[in-house]
Amino acid sequence: MASAQPGVHALKLQPPCVSHTLRNGSNFIKWDEDLSTVTPVTLHVDPHGFYLFWTDQNKDTELLDLTYVKDVRTGRSTKPPKEAKLRELLDVGNLVGRLENRMVTVITASDLVNVGQLNFIASQEDEAKLWCEEVFSLATNLLSHNLNRDHSLLKAYVRLTLQPNAEGKIPVKNIGRLFSSDRKRIENALESCKLPYGRGDSIKLEDFTLDVYRNFLESLCPRPELGNIFKLQ
Repeated sequence: MASAQPGVHALKLQPPCVSHTLRNGSNFIKWDEDLSTVTPVTLHVDPHGFYLFWTDQNKDTELLDLTYVKDVRTGRSTKPPKEAKLRELLDVGNLVGRLENRMVTVITASDLVNVGQLNFIASQEDEAKLWCEEVFSLATNLLSHNLNRDHSLLKAYVRLTLQPNAEGKIPVKNIGRLFSSDRKRIENALESCKLPYGRGDSIKLEDFTLDVYRNFLESLCPRPELGNIFKLQ
């Protein structure tokens, strides 16, 4: 049309928004057909939308980086367990709805070759559908796949706080694994923050606040000129 004017279409990317249901967690049954195991777990997503994590009855926590999630399925696109005994354990009478409609299958891959899946069973079909839709939305958020410096460091901090030991503390060895192979540098940085720094030591969660974490990073990587460049306005 002659009267048509050229225009620019701008799309503002939205940060991940984690619902109260995912933050507070829901009860699921995690099953593994290869091991023929069934484990009751509580499934969560952290408030920042970085990780899907689950805690079993022994308070052991496992987590999955949501950027590794390629698909989340429920209903006919899932594959119920083939073993009859395992199906009987999962399809108990007090759960509402068909087995496949209560399934949540999380497809994961760190590359194009190594593809795996995690299998969960919800107590109701609506619950499975909600988790399927919202976890997939978080996993495909473009900002989550293109984090800036500060959010990348925040993501590392969240990972540390989500996996405490049996005493509810952060093992020093976990910090070493995450940040540096130079154990002495880690120890010196922790010591400068007046935190326990021995390899067998652990740090209380309340002592390892976000401010303390930032001080630790400044001691570990003393680059003040970069801090000025990337400082949030």
